[in-house]
Amino acid sequence: MTTKRPFRFGAKAKVANSGREWADIAKQAEDLGYVSLQIDDHYTKQLAPVPALMAAACATSTLKVGTLVAGNDFRNPVVFAKEAATIDMLSDGRFMLGLGAGWMKEDYTITGIEQSDAITRIQRMEEAIDVMRGLWGQGAFSHDGRFYSVSEIDAWPKPVSNIPIIVGGGGEKLLGMAGRKADIVGINPKIVGRAINPRSMATAAADVVDEKIRYVKAGAGDRFDEVELSLQVFVTVVTDDPKGVAEKYAPAFGLPPEVVLTAPYFQIGSVEQIKENLIALRERWGINYIAFQQDATAAMAPVVAALSGK
Repeated sequence: MTTKRPFRFGAKAKVANSGREWADIAKQAEDLGYVSLQIDDHYTKQLAPVPALMAAACATSTLKVGTLVAGNDFRNPVVFAKEAATIDMLSDGRFMLGLGAGWMKEDYTITGIEQSDAITRIQRMEEAIDVMRGLWGQGAFSHDGRFYSVSEIDAWPKPVSNIPIIVGGGGEKLLGMAGRKADIVGINPKIVGRAINPRSMATAAADVVDEKIRYVKAGAGDRFDEVELSLQVFVTVVTDDPKGVAEKYAPAFGLPPEVVLTAPYFQIGSVEQIKENLIALRERWGINYIAFQQDATAAMAPVVAALSGK
């Protein structure tokens, strides 16, 4: 990238046992300097994204809220565009839309929805993005595509912000599409066999991330400098013994400890080491928007305080 973007940090959360607990999670993220609270979208144990995000927006005043990511196959884009625009309007422009093609086999099994092949799911999501952006624009919108048909809908409400669309992926087709269509591209491991497994995590290694960035560049073309790059950290451990922790986690992911220590999706070490790691990954790949999981929100507060906006 020609311009180094300042760091931004997102907090992820998906579980709370009461409205008060969920509101406290959102307020904590805001108070600690995170720019966003984002939620997964699965049919296993987690809150439903749309009502949870509206509740988080109501509990805060500056925090952005959004999906990371919503499964496109489980949401009609006309319905989801209306829900997104409503949250954006009611939160004074604080909604972010993360959209995914749907990868987890268990979600499809639970809901009884057929999981199409990857190419079909990616093409369907790309068309859904076009539909939602069209509905957010001014005036009536029509669309007659392979997957969706919309006839002269002047959707309301309109979003009050230019809702950023986040698309994450790990393979060439999905990252290329994300480069063409998304405002923010999430650089992820490639899901192999529709589940998190050693073959999927093998694509988390640092040298493979180089290849992923090339896919985004190829898709984005001349607009690459307009695209923000993001990354989710899946495991965060503050420790004075990073090697020992890596050796502990390595078997669960089917990875050598040295890969766990160097892959950007694992941040293991002292707070100072993690700060240096993030600065290095931005230098190498241009990734500036980092999301930490729910169990790391408080632990990474010093990192967020030190690097946000710089």
